[in-house]
Amino acid sequence: SNDPWQKQELHKHPLLLARLAALLPELYMLLPDDESPVRQSSEQEQQSLWEAILELFKLSIERTPLLVVLDDLQWADSSSCELLAYLVRRLSNFPIVFLGTCREIELVPKHPLRPLMAHMQREHTITTLQIQPLTDAAINTLIAGIQLPEHVVQDIREQAAGNPFFAEELAYSYSVASPSTNEHTAQPARKKSSSLPHSIAAALDQRMSKLSRDCQQLLGNAAILGGSFEFSLIRSMEINNSASDEDTVLDLLDEALQSGVLTEEGRGARVNYHFWQPLLVSHLYDGLSATRRALLHRRAADILCQSYANREAEGAATITHHLVAGGAEPQQIVRYATIAGDRAYALSAYPEAERYYRIATENVRSVLAVSQPTIAHDAIDQENQARMAHLLEQLGECIRIQGNYEEARRVYEQLLQERSALQVHVSSYETGREAQIDALLLSEIGWTWYYAADYEHTRQCCERGERVLRQASVNGGPAWARLYFLQSYMLWQEGKYDEARHAANEALHLFEEMLPEQRHQHGNAAPLTRMRRTLEGDPVDVARTHRLLGALASSVGQLTAALMHFNTALSILEEHDHKREVAHVSCNVGYVHLQKAEHEEAQLFLQRALSMAEQIGDIPLTAVIYSNLGVLTERRGDLSEAENWLKRSLALAEQTNDQVYLST
Repeated sequence: SNDPWQKQELHKHPLLLARLAALLPELYMLLPDDESPVRQSSEQEQQSLWEAILELFKLSIERTPLLVVLDDLQWADSSSCELLAYLVRRLSNFPIVFLGTCREIELVPKHPLRPLMAHMQREHTITTLQIQPLTDAAINTLIAGIQLPEHVVQDIREQAAGNPFFAEELAYSYSVASPSTNEHTAQPARKKSSSLPHSIAAALDQRMSKLSRDCQQLLGNAAILGGSFEFSLIRSMEINNSASDEDTVLDLLDEALQSGVLTEEGRGARVNYHFWQPLLVSHLYDGLSATRRALLHRRAADILCQSYANREAEGAATITHHLVAGGAEPQQIVRYATIAGDRAYALSAYPEAERYYRIATENVRSVLAVSQPTIAHDAIDQENQARMAHLLEQLGECIRIQGNYEEARRVYEQLLQERSALQVHVSSYETGREAQIDALLLSEIGWTWYYAADYEHTRQCCERGERVLRQASVNGGPAWARLYFLQSYMLWQEGKYDEARHAANEALHLFEEMLPEQRHQHGNAAPLTRMRRTLEGDPVDVARTHRLLGALASSVGQLTAALMHFNTALSILEEHDHKREVAHVSCNVGYVHLQKAEHEEAQLFLQRALSMAEQIGDIPLTAVIYSNLGVLTERRGDLSEAENWLKRSLALAEQTNDQVYLST
């Protein structure tokens, strides 16, 4: 050897290195001829080697403390475990630490590491630590060196589920896929549905390779059910379409549980299984052929349709997912997507409702596109056009609530066209009601212009609505009230407070006239949109108008009158459990308390409003609340936090292009 240090060590410890040559044969080439190891029995040779390794560690820690890291100890054989125990016991008083990692779920019951750990715990020579998944904050810190937009970081957190290796590999894959990704990118560069990085795929394959072929196949089939599934569902999928029986399915699930690929919760007939890692689900799913995926999705949909036959709304979202993925008939998809959208709408989950209404409208279009021009099909087409009109009305409202005013306007304008075609078949008796619906629809379009600060187009929508009502000889009622209501908001923005208050009072009078006529919706009926509720006579419209009158009073410094109107509105809204409107009025009340320097009360109402706004996905309202919290925080002296709130507010307002808010 030409290495001076090696020569020095060989000269100082020739006998030690000679014994280590049994472990490192390359040392034989460096030893002097007279220092060749003496032949020994196998037992003596092992003992001599262990003593040499122990002596090597002692020599090393004469210079500096030592940390020895041993990864994946679950793969160690019995001899390696015995050597580790030998070293730990004899070096317990030396400046050395052995740090080992082990996947406990991969330790078979008779693995030699189990008794070793038990003995060492009794000897107090070992400390065990249960390592938990990384928190979201820790994941953020881990990948902070890679410049990624927030929505991509969130995607990584969800997929990695606290696993640092997966988080880093996903971050690298995103950055490589799109080095120029920025905050305004609509979607992550690497889609969730795309192939996983090879390093992650290899790790998952290695984990799966320890399972039997039948178990792997069952888990692959279960992957189409998502990250968790019920025993009853996977049992039905396997038993109805293979030679498997219930005991076989249970055995395979037990195998997956013992390997740590699955976990379970629940008892009796309601046992749920969860995949160990979200990425494993997508990896197994990607491993299925397109034909097999579609078949499994349709099979799952059929079983779920039977299971939820008497409570379709509960399972409609899951059924819709499987029908779409399985390429089912459009009419069936429309049915369940509509039910799922209605359920989400009723729960004020507007982003989710929008997703299902979109699915339904796309499939209605598919049906209309392939229809044949016959008398029978004309009747079916008319029915589908009516269904399309209903769906567009629901979809438009969900989009508008989330602050996407331009798209909401396009949907409402398309709805006007659909209604124009349908009204060929409307009787003269229904003309007045249909005219009111059209006028209400024009008011909704007007609102989309109002929030873009385009008051000229807003005024044109009001005028069109008035013409429609006059042509149908409608002289009062909810449609006129809605037009007055919108006009009041326009006049308010133009600084014409007296005229705005007069228009608001006209609207309030007409809304209150409708209340004795209101009809209660049947429990199983589809939820009514805001337009339809207004048409039926909606107490919430009265509350909205009190809210408007309160805002007008607040604008001219009449804070006591403003609170009176807001409290009246809150009382009505809470009685009818209208979360979105409660959130809006709570924000108004918080702002009045802010004007009165009543900071504790302002904080209480603004936090209540924020919780509701975030829950239902009302982005424009969230932006306003952030702004108010910024002002509140500034008045309390925390300028840094105030700046943070205001920046978040502006970002949301720009996202929705809310010109009314941006201009204030």
